[in-house]
Amino acid sequence: MKTLQNAINQAKRKLIAKAKQSGVYENFGQNEVRKLEDKFLDSSVYTEEMNQKRNMINEFDEWAMNYS
Repeated sequence: MKTLQNAINQAKRKLIAKAKQSGVYENFGQNEVRKLEDKFLDSSVYTEEMNQKRNMINEFDEWAMNYS
């Protein structure tokens, strides 16, 4: 869990810097969300831990969609 949270925090810092430099655009953060899903999620596993990871990535996705 801690590694996922660290990866999310790193992606947030990267996106904030990118937004300051070039602004916010459509699909802002979607590449980062996909990378996190590919690295940390297993689509065939629905354990409590995997569902928590899904929730964390979904919260990051919501953050990226609403960032301005």
